[in-house]
Amino acid sequence: MKIAFISFEYPPDTADGGIATYVHQAARMLAGRGHHVEVFTSSPYRSGSISEEGILVHRVKEKEQWRFSGPIGQCFAQRHVKVDFDLLEGPEFCADGRDAVRLVPDIPLVIKLHTPTVFLLRLNYHEKAILKNIRHFAKALCWRMRPSWGYDPLYEHIRSHALKADKVERQHALEADVIASPSRALGRLLAKEWGLDQVAMDHVPYPYIPLKKLLKIPTDTNTGVVTFLGRLEKRKGVLDLARAIPHVLKKYPGARFSFVGAAEPSPDAGKDMRQYLEHRLRRVANAITFTGPVPFKSIPDVLSDTDVCVFPSIWENFPCVCLEAMSAGRGIVASNRGGMTDMLDSGRVGRLVPPGNPKEIAAAVIELLGNPALRSRLGQAARDRLLSAYNADAVSTLQIESYQRAIARRRAKGVRKWRSA
Repeated sequence: MKIAFISFEYPPDTADGGIATYVHQAARMLAGRGHHVEVFTSSPYRSGSISEEGILVHRVKEKEQWRFSGPIGQCFAQRHVKVDFDLLEGPEFCADGRDAVRLVPDIPLVIKLHTPTVFLLRLNYHEKAILKNIRHFAKALCWRMRPSWGYDPLYEHIRSHALKADKVERQHALEADVIASPSRALGRLLAKEWGLDQVAMDHVPYPYIPLKKLLKIPTDTNTGVVTFLGRLEKRKGVLDLARAIPHVLKKYPGARFSFVGAAEPSPDAGKDMRQYLEHRLRRVANAITFTGPVPFKSIPDVLSDTDVCVFPSIWENFPCVCLEAMSAGRGIVASNRGGMTDMLDSGRVGRLVPPGNPKEIAAAVIELLGNPALRSRLGQAARDRLLSAYNADAVSTLQIESYQRAIARRRAKGVRKWRSA
């Protein structure tokens, strides 16, 4: 099968999030099973095509994701003339493949769900925004002024962008022949909100091919380091983790906390999330390290210096950072909302906590820091589960079956006819 992936994110040039990790893993997995795989992606500093790990990677120089679809669509269409791809896969997030599908309207399309833009808005900004908007709206009415629905230029800009993105992402999902969701929960949510055809919905977990360096990390480390790995944003639970840290330090004053990832906007419009957390944690600053984002190849070094990984997200679809921590044999404390419940086998190979509960986060971290034998046992169990449940053979079978259904459905439907978003 000749398979094309379109994704703004792909390592090493753009490897900030889970989409990059997923596409990298899926492309390697399918190429390793004899399929012809090419990736169409971006780079902030280069353009061109190059073979990487047996996969031809096409890059266009583009820093802004919402400008990426046009040039990469042209690149894909030109390459499709030569290759005649059987199928195209892309994410719903930012609808990276929307122009490619318009240029090649008969291409079978699989949309892989990650987390839509408007859902990210709700998780990161919505509650705070609604409360403030209501207060400001009420004040305007009381003072006989013209009501204004909006309180923060940054929020209003993000909200406006998210609502426009939602229309584009939904329309792109409706163009799909198969919608593949790594977590059943996200599939059900979007089927309801976007009116997606559940008959076209497949449950296909992300594959995960662990780096050999991760598998070689001993499970019995004793560094005293607790690591958060991911974007510094409200959705990831970093505010709850910050509130949990002083509780942990009361019990283990020698513990150190490492935040690894890029900073997103914070509740304070004048600060990004790193600056906001630094201010919140200023009294325990000597126990805190912010490294910023790290290259994909440096993740094993980060995890080898870690005893406990904490992923206290308000919501997660299928976070690859949890799989990385599992392959490294780390003790893991994770949110029980979303895909990590399945990953950690309902808490059998890690500790699950409800989101928004700093005391439970702290209690779980304290338990794992204080019991190295338990931490090592859970870490080994997590590694074993990773290797059995998310191995390439099992996931590739599901993925190819999903692709075959997409090809059959497109053949039955014929060339797409466009409708406005």
